[in-house]
Amino acid sequence: MASVLVVIVEVISALISFWVFYFTLKACKASSIRHLLGIPAAFGLLTLAYAANLIIAAFNANQAKGGLLLSAVYFFLETYGILFIALTYARRTRLKFIGESFSIELAIPGLITIVIVAHALIFENVTLSFSVPPTMELSLRAVMAVAAAYLVYETIRNWSLTRRAGGGVIVFAYAAFFVEQVGFMMSMQWFPDVTTFLGYEGRIVGLLLLLGVCSVGVNKDDFATVIKRLGLSAQAH
Repeated sequence: MASVLVVIVEVISALISFWVFYFTLKACKASSIRHLLGIPAAFGLLTLAYAANLIIAAFNANQAKGGLLLSAVYFFLETYGILFIALTYARRTRLKFIGESFSIELAIPGLITIVIVAHALIFENVTLSFSVPPTMELSLRAVMAVAAAYLVYETIRNWSLTRRAGGGVIVFAYAAFFVEQVGFMMSMQWFPDVTTFLGYEGRIVGLLLLLGVCSVGVNKDDFATVIKRLGLSAQAH
C-alpha cells in the first residue's frame, strides 16, 4: 500500500482505538473488578502502536536510522495489546496455567519478548536493518494471531451471554483481528498489496465493531451493558 494510504489508515486506527480505550476504561473502572482494567490498558497500547506506525509511514522511517527502534516499538506494543486482551479473558475464566496471578500475566509477554529478541540478535543482522527483521515480524504476528484466535474461542464459549447483550458482535470483532494478522503474515510472501489491504481491512472492521460494542445503543453511564457485550460479566462455561 502507498505510504499516504498507510498514514490515513493508521490515523483512523489510532483514533478508533483511543475511543475504545476511553469507553472501556469508564466501564471497567465502574465494574470495580481490577483485572478488567487490562482491557483499556490493551487498547491504550494499541493506540500507541498505531501512532508509532503512523510516524514510520509519515516520515519513511523504515528507510532511515531510527526506523528499527520505531518498528520494534510498533510491533511489540501491538503484540502486548492483543496479549493483554487475551490474558484478561483468560483470567476471567481462571485457566489453570494463569489462575489469578498478575506475575504470570506479565511473565508471558516478557518471555515472548526475550525469546524473539534473542533469536533476532543471534540469527539476524539487526544492526544493518531499518525495521524489524522478517522473522521477528512473522513471529510477533503469529503470537497475535494465536491470541486473537483464543479470543474468538472464548467469546464463542460465552455466546449465550454476548448474543443476548449485543448480538454476539464481539466474536466477529476478534475474528476480524485474527484476519488482520493472517493478512499481514501472508503479505510477507504472497500478493503484498492485496493481503496488506486485507490486514488493514480486518483491523479497521475489528476496531469499528469494538467501538460499536462499547458505544452504540448504550445509555449514559450504563457500564454493565458494555461489560456484558464484551462477554466479561460472567464466568464462561
